Amino acid sequence: MGVSYLAISAVSTALSFVGLQYQAEFSLDKLRANGLIGEDSVNLENANDALGLLLGSYATTALLANFLFNVFILLNLCLKSIFFADLYPSETRKLVERLVNYVIYKGTFLPLVIPPTVFQVGLWLIWLTIMCSLKMFQALARDRLERLNASPSAQPWTYFRVYSALLFVLSVDLFCIAFETLQAMLVHGFQLLDIWLHHSAGDSANCQRFKFFDTLRAGSLWEWKGTLTRNLGFALDMATLLMALGHYVHIWWLHGVSFHLVDAVLVPKYKVMHGLLQALLSAIIKRVKGFTKLRMALGALHAALPDATSEELRAYDDECAICREPMAKAKRLHCSHLFHLPCLRS
Repeated sequence: MGVSYLAISAVSTALSFVGLQYQAEFSLDKLRANGLIGEDSVNLENANDALGLLLGSYATTALLANFLFNVFILLNLCLKSIFFADLYPSETRKLVERLVNYVIYKGTFLPLVIPPTVFQVGLWLIWLTIMCSLKMFQALARDRLERLNASPSAQPWTYFRVYSALLFVLSVDLFCIAFETLQAMLVHGFQLLDIWLHHSAGDSANCQRFKFFDTLRAGSLWEWKGTLTRNLGFALDMATLLMALGHYVHIWWLHGVSFHLVDAVLVPKYKVMHGLLQALLSAIIKRVKGFTKLRMALGALHAALPDATSEELRAYDDECAICREPMAKAKRLHCSHLFHLPCLRS
């Protein structure tokens, strides 16, 4: 089905280009009849006037916008085929739901803050369309990577192919959704490394290299993975929420919206902004409280269980029954079983 969509998009893009070319030639003939351009080339003095007349035609502008939109759709379908191939039905359903939610949210919010000029509306639509595309690629990558995490037969190349979609999103946008993308890259980057190590274990050429990483995995460095993911994930979450909060406060300030409670209750625009700011502040407070409680619980778990001694680790010479990995550090339960502390935390 993805190939058929790609073919349809390619044909539509070609037809839109033909229509735009025909309209441009027709408009150029009219400009020649008016003496703005010569028979062979445009005069430098009249170039701006000729361009203004070309873009001043509603038909030319509409055909140009249609061509650019078709090129954008074709580019997205090509990238989808490169990163994901065909989508699963559940991924398609989630993608449609996210698109609908994005359009509804932006469609109700932006008319309250965008100046009613064609140029401003056009710029905002272009920007939001690009951001929507990047958000959809990011969400698709996270869904597919979570599916691959649950698959025991996932190959490193397959995982990295989908992971490259996150690298692409981060390279295109380094500000608006960069923190969300970095968080996904952090979590799934460890998983990619783990899949690569398991895949390399059966390769004799990588035997020594695998032994080195296996030592790291069994030791304290690999056990810090959970701590790094948890703390850095919290920092990226807070950065995302604070940036969104700053964005809405900036819009509020630009459009001269006062912070009076009466305005927030009576005027629809103020009520929308007030609701968004209140939701973001609630999310920030909830995230801080949750992280604080989690740190307290994990600290209590760490203090309640004694560390396994090196003699006990040598005597058992076993792997953790939760993650099935060797143990260089472990916690001892009351039943004398040994486990990694990060595995007990999870």
